[in-house]
Amino acid sequence: MKDAIQLLATGFNKKQNKLEAKVGGGGSKAGIEDLTLGRIDIAMTSNEIKETHLEALADISKYEKVEIGYDGLAIVVNNQNPLKQIHLSQYAQILSGKITNWKELGGPDMAILPVLRNRNSGTEAYVREHVLRRKDLGEAIYGAFKNTEYVSTATVKRDNREILDFVANNAGAIAYMGVGVAKSEGKGKVRIVEYALTKEGPFMLPTVENIQKGQYRLARALSLVYVPDNARKDAFVAYALSEEGQKQILEYEYMQAAPNTVVVIEKRNAGK
Repeated sequence: MKDAIQLLATGFNKKQNKLEAKVGGGGSKAGIEDLTLGRIDIAMTSNEIKETHLEALADISKYEKVEIGYDGLAIVVNNQNPLKQIHLSQYAQILSGKITNWKELGGPDMAILPVLRNRNSGTEAYVREHVLRRKDLGEAIYGAFKNTEYVSTATVKRDNREILDFVANNAGAIAYMGVGVAKSEGKGKVRIVEYALTKEGPFMLPTVENIQKGQYRLARALSLVYVPDNARKDAFVAYALSEEGQKQILEYEYMQAAPNTVVVIEKRNAGK
């Protein structure tokens, strides 16, 4: 998320006075496009480069990709919704419009309102492939669903704050977002539900421990992408990976940290 990267930039700028890091927003896709056009120095992405950015990064060999952490995705519902857990196929059917009422999942007779991020978001691209098209269930199943699209009536929001407000004010809403955002900004507004790959479970919440152990499967690497052609870019990346950089991020409470990593929500960062 832009605010979290801004915190890193602020720490970097305070640590030294020779360089200044400036931050812009727009999503993973926009960041990669700006990088290829030379508009920024470093892009932030929360998705696999090969899944969403291969065309833009035609000469991919010249780009450096540095993972600075892992971010778990939380599935959230309105506080009034009694839903406690959901598995991948159920959520996929909600996203595709096959399941449209909460009573189909044992809840009240109430329309389901799926909420999505826009197409510039790395989170949206990740959910589209790994959940909607069921990539996390294996290549055979993924092959059968690889052309599945979101239901046309889904609500699309620009950022996490818009999503939080919508879910908090609509009892039938369900959405996804980074765990750090859900726990900090979403506290008291939405509720995180337990998630599993299959109906047999195990169902679990996106805790630090579950993400670190690889048991909670809705998690993705977060990376800085850049052309390593000058010292100023290297300096910012080194700061992001340093102990001080990690502490800066963790203090913001947007992140969940794995050992020796920092988790950053999707957006792009420009070092200057």
